[in-house]
Amino acid sequence: MYVKNHMLSKEKLTTVSLHENISSALEKINKGDFLSLPVLDGDEFKGILMKEAIYRYYFNTECMDKDKFLTGTKVEELYNDNYKSIKENELTENASYLLKEVRTPFLPVFNSENKFVGILTHTSIFNAFSEIFGLDNGTRIVVNMFDIPGQLAKLTEIIKKENINILNFAVVDAKVLDVYRVIIRVDTENVDDLIGKIDKAGFKIGEITK
Repeated sequence: MYVKNHMLSKEKLTTVSLHENISSALEKINKGDFLSLPVLDGDEFKGILMKEAIYRYYFNTECMDKDKFLTGTKVEELYNDNYKSIKENELTENASYLLKEVRTPFLPVFNSENKFVGILTHTSIFNAFSEIFGLDNGTRIVVNMFDIPGQLAKLTEIIKKENINILNFAVVDAKVLDVYRVIIRVDTENVDDLIGKIDKAGFKIGEITK
């Protein structure tokens, strides 16, 4: 999965400009129920304006008239220009790591020519991984197995012999010594029969979700 397949393109974004006043910016933020917005100078990405930063600045400034603050303060005075970015051809997994580590509402995305082309949000990442795990398709079977060479091949061979399509699968560390959880989604109506054969082969079934 690549970032470009899951990002929100620049053309679909609500943005604010450097020289826009805070009143206008807040109107956009509240109208879209956003917590932050990308800040642009023309087509150039400059940083992130956080709703929280606006309120914090106002309440930390003593005796400032509200209307004067809203109309007289510009976005360029409050936006954050310290940000991490990612390229559109990078893997979504890399973006997921960055979003977690830098605690940012979104990552600006640039193309190979370093032009701003969109943003990647936490929701985008969630949707991307939902596709990987196929949350809307098939039957979910969790198999607990020991970390022994050939175990995964043995499991998939059982499913293959039953002529059942594996929609997707993932291997997760169970946080127990030498034990892994294999999460499989299969497309079959005869789940009970498949479970019986997997169990008979010596595997321990954890969960089954249709």
